[in-house]
Amino acid sequence: MTTTISQRPIRISISGGGLAGATLFHALLKHTHLDVHIFESAEAFKEAGAAVGIARNALSALDLIGPSATASLQRVGAVPQNGVRFMLAQGPDAGDKGVMIDEIDAEVHQKQVVSIVHRAAFLKELLADVPPGRMHASKKLERVDRDEGAGLGAPMTLHLADGSTHECEVLIGADGIHSIVRGIVLGEGDPAARPRNTGWWAIMALKPYAAAQACLRESLVDVQDPRQYGWTGEGAYLMHDVLSDGQLVQLIACGMEENARDSDRWQTTLSADEIRERFRFWPACLRNAVEKVCL
Repeated sequence: MTTTISQRPIRISISGGGLAGATLFHALLKHTHLDVHIFESAEAFKEAGAAVGIARNALSALDLIGPSATASLQRVGAVPQNGVRFMLAQGPDAGDKGVMIDEIDAEVHQKQVVSIVHRAAFLKELLADVPPGRMHASKKLERVDRDEGAGLGAPMTLHLADGSTHECEVLIGADGIHSIVRGIVLGEGDPAARPRNTGWWAIMALKPYAAAQACLRESLVDVQDPRQYGWTGEGAYLMHDVLSDGQLVQLIACGMEENARDSDRWQTTLSADEIRERFRFWPACLRNAVEKVCL
């Protein structure tokens, strides 16, 4: 008997093995009418960067995926924040300790705000029970062949950088800011297919809880009352939050580099003095944190 498309699983390919792709992959695998494969250009499924905030809508999405997704988040020590505080760190109104501009408080607003989780740990947990034959590392997507006149649901062929191919009916792009899939969907000539630099650089660091608390005021790093802090000043920004069941604190220092704005340059080199200069008029505890954590 001849097998038709309607009688076999729908073949779905996800390009990109970071958190977005892994979460979608985790959600789709339980559906037996889908044949889902995930392709990652790197040699292994891993995450760059330190921690990530899973905000309210993303938390709701994990709930919709099911208990396995929310359990994965909890198992890797995600810390639900009791609030998010927006702080002014510079200027006459900031004083010598900074001042709170606004706050989203989980109890006051009666809703989840954000949970902070280590990227790599969460990714590993999401993929822990995946059949190895569905995961493909060192498989960078280069191009797609499809019959434009065949209509919706017609097979397409993925051509990968190692010379291999894969057929599917659905291709989903989760391949980041330099997405190949975005260019395929929009067309290479579309300005949105090629991202541009906003001009901001960021330094991300993780510090043991006690060490981070010693750098900052204890009231700003409190695992018993975890809150995400975002500090703003002239051409600079600082954020810190608790993660990994209170064992770690993430600190992100950011600054604006005007000559990088709207460019296609994605890396920059800064001296320690250049970084210090951005935070020179900030409260002493924040300057101390930048000095000891980021430099």
